[in-house]
Amino acid sequence: MSVIQLALIFFIVTNPIGNSPTIIALIRDHTIQEQQKILFREAMFSMLLALFFLFLGETFLRCLNIQQFALTISGGVLLLIVSLKMIFSNPQETHIQRVKHTPFIVPIATPLLSGAGLLTMMMLYSKQEANDMKIFLAILLAWVGITLVLISAPYLQLFLGKRGLSALEQLMGMLLAMIAIEMIVQGSSLFISALAIP
Repeated sequence: MSVIQLALIFFIVTNPIGNSPTIIALIRDHTIQEQQKILFREAMFSMLLALFFLFLGETFLRCLNIQQFALTISGGVLLLIVSLKMIFSNPQETHIQRVKHTPFIVPIATPLLSGAGLLTMMMLYSKQEANDMKIFLAILLAWVGITLVLISAPYLQLFLGKRGLSALEQLMGMLLAMIAIEMIVQGSSLFISALAIP
């Protein structure tokens, strides 16, 4: 596969467009400039995490004796906790209280952007292509598009307003809960498969 094809696959799996409403709901009480700074920072962290797993992912997991099912289940549980907070958020919560929970790496950089699915896919293509430099260039190219989408995302708040984002937050929380359950089910399936291996 070409670098462009790989970059497109990584971009689609990361899904910055689909994740934008969820991400904006997490940082909705910041100004647009602050949101853009947060999203740029999270985009960079997610890219660094992707590069880390490209070159050291298998070694890192093997050293800690962490199986794929553990990574998938833990990612799903973390997403489920975030989704429940989004669904049952208190509208009377003050600005100061919400700012204390400004996302830092979790849950935007990971698992929303660089989640278990993306990291697994990168390691898979790295084995198939046997060319880490090609995967590296594809990741850089994909993250140019991802960063541009994320930086543009805060303008959703201008169109939707506070009430619109509040309703969107609960809707995205429900969708996120479904994704989280799917990850937990996939991880459980991998765990059962691992038990079946003699």
